[in-house]
Amino acid sequence: MPIITGIVPSPDQPGHVVILVDGVAFATVPEESAAAFAAGQDSPAAGAEALRPGGQSAQAAQAAQKTYDRALRLLSFRARSASELEKRLIEKGEPRDQVTAAIARLLANGLLDDARFAEAKARSGIVGKPRSRRRIAQDLARKGVARDVADAAIRQVMADEGTDEAAVAERAARKKLRSLTRLDPAEQRQKLYAFLARQGYAPDVVRRVLRAVLDAAPDEPGD
Repeated sequence: MPIITGIVPSPDQPGHVVILVDGVAFATVPEESAAAFAAGQDSPAAGAEALRPGGQSAQAAQAAQKTYDRALRLLSFRARSASELEKRLIEKGEPRDQVTAAIARLLANGLLDDARFAEAKARSGIVGKPRSRRRIAQDLARKGVARDVADAAIRQVMADEGTDEAAVAERAARKKLRSLTRLDPAEQRQKLYAFLARQGYAPDVVRRVLRAVLDAAPDEPGD
């Protein structure tokens, strides 16, 4: 007999919860319905029976597991945000209610975490290929990560690495400058300014970086 083994918040339906039956996401219902339902049942098994639509609980659980397994396969290829994974599952034809349940189960199991995803992306853009805060935040927004989550991730990585926006921009500028050695100083400045601006760095940061990269006086002999 099926047993209700958990009730977790729905990730994209405020005021709703996902019912887990035998460890598998089974149905999404309003919080008040779940509370009333749980209070009115003599046992978890009876509750699971009451949730059974037309005696098809085994079939529904199997379908939910299929969606969950597909979500796991997608995550095995690369990390994704909750919104990105949800969109991809729906594009592949999975029913929306089963997608919602699968996302809730992944979140509850710690296999899906937007904060962790955002921090990994921010670290790649700060420690790896240097990118501006604005560009990283834009990329995360396109993947469905909330702005406050993205901003917190960027701040955390900056703090962990002991760096700031100007230092990241300077690293990007010095790398770009290696491809501009044949240009005269005025052209180098123009090209670097345009490059950094396109990367999303603020004008004051760009000017500060250009001074550091192009205007720094060489060391005097004996210094």
